Amino acid sequence: MAKVSKALLVLLALVLAGCAGQYPPTGGPIDTTPPKITMSSPTPNQLNFTSREIRLKFDKYMVRRTVESAIFFPPYSLDDLKFDWSGKEVSIKVEKPLAKDRTYILTIGARAQDDHGNYLGKAINIVFSTGAQIDTGMISGQIYAPKPEPYTVAAYQVTPDIDTLRPYLTLPRYITQSDDSGRYVLQGLADGKYRLICFDDQMRNFLYAPQIDLYSSAVHDVEVTQTDRKVPGVDFIVAKEDTSRPQLYSASLANDGLILLKFSEPLDTSYLSPSYFVVRDSATDRTLPVDFAARLESNQYNVVIRTTEPIKFHRKYFITATDSLRDTYHNLMSVGNNMQVFLPDSVSSNVAPYYFNFPDSLKGVTTYDTVFCQFVIPSINGVRTNPSVTLLDSVGKALPGLIGRASGTVFSVDLNRLKPSEWYTLNLDYNTDSSGTQIDSVVKRSFMTVDSSLLGELEGNVTPVIPGRRVIVAAMNERGKVFYTHADSDGAFRMDGILSGVYNVRAYVQHGRGMTYFNGRSFPYRFAEPFGVYPNDVKIRARWTTEGVVINLH
Repeated sequence: MAKVSKALLVLLALVLAGCAGQYPPTGGPIDTTPPKITMSSPTPNQLNFTSREIRLKFDKYMVRRTVESAIFFPPYSLDDLKFDWSGKEVSIKVEKPLAKDRTYILTIGARAQDDHGNYLGKAINIVFSTGAQIDTGMISGQIYAPKPEPYTVAAYQVTPDIDTLRPYLTLPRYITQSDDSGRYVLQGLADGKYRLICFDDQMRNFLYAPQIDLYSSAVHDVEVTQTDRKVPGVDFIVAKEDTSRPQLYSASLANDGLILLKFSEPLDTSYLSPSYFVVRDSATDRTLPVDFAARLESNQYNVVIRTTEPIKFHRKYFITATDSLRDTYHNLMSVGNNMQVFLPDSVSSNVAPYYFNFPDSLKGVTTYDTVFCQFVIPSINGVRTNPSVTLLDSVGKALPGLIGRASGTVFSVDLNRLKPSEWYTLNLDYNTDSSGTQIDSVVKRSFMTVDSSLLGELEGNVTPVIPGRRVIVAAMNERGKVFYTHADSDGAFRMDGILSGVYNVRAYVQHGRGMTYFNGRSFPYRFAEPFGVYPNDVKIRARWTTEGVVINLH
């Protein structure tokens, strides 16, 4: 019995050893290398390809759905393609015939993934022709984005109806994706002029999704010719495109007779006027004049207005924000969503009478910062107020001429005229303008300017000079703080008094009154503004001038 048991144990050990030999050994280094395509039919740049079957072989087992969703083969949709897998190889059968004498591009997107979770990392474009010639046009460039991931670049041929193009509806003929560093190459283009866009394709369908994808237009259309088949340097800075019109969400009665209006996005204060609001009494069908309107800087989605006549409880009013208003992206008010029914039965919202954009005892304020206060309440308990804003030095002495009025309710400090390493106090005092009776409401905030020994300078040039256009130079340090200046008319720029550190420096043509970069519009199409990015990090040392930073616009 003992012999039998021993034999069984030996047999069991052999079986287990044989079973173990069928599985890869555990342990060892984790596979982090990206997959590769080891074979394709057609081969890159192959001529006279007539089969309706395309084959790809990878060096690893792939997550099949990620490969299939990453395939783009214009003008065919995914419904026109049938996938048949065998191990590491996939056969793609095209359900419709290929046209004769045409260049095709099969794109495998960067997000195709192997079984170990490794991405392809960059798009693979297999260019081939069904005839004896192949299109060899190429556009390449760099994408500057807030996060490293593949971005889609699409090119549409410029035709007489190009201005009707809606990239969220029309698939492009030419498309590719960048690698994680932002580099991209668009291949297989026929001679002609092209309009380009860039987006991050969150929906993974090769169509731009407004309000979802980051986006940028190209700076200009790009032409591929017999003499210029390769066009480098077509770069993009992507950002969220705001194409939605602002909407009026709600209206409520606030303290001191104000009406609080909430919008879907911040309104541009340059276009904020009492005359752009209409308040109609439903009982009398009268329009109540509005004599005050201000955006709340504490929450820029909110606007307060005041009518010249008191609002009555248990009365229905209709409040309309007219289409003269616009948001900070210059989108006009939505006509279909700009009216609210207002039924005041009590004071349901509280509006603070003032707001400071900095905490008390703030240290390290530079000349590139913004320090302001907002006085919101135009009257208190029915008595009209007359705010007084004063800047005091460290010994309490008033400093006249250093307060500017950024808007009707916002008072800002001219920081360029302050001494370094000094304490200052912004004092807000509001009183009546009739009998001089003081309202006991005085508020103040103190701040300290930065120590000049921590600051350095940056000098350079922007080229080429664009006559009649102002150019902004922006330097962002490793903590995300941005310093802005304007280049002179000859392209020279200088930033005095910026914090020491390592900076990314770029320049761009100013669009309107804002300081942020204009990345274009998808529809109606608008080109992005010319820009340039200095190729290396710039180190700013305290009490030192860093020179020779040359930024090329394109």
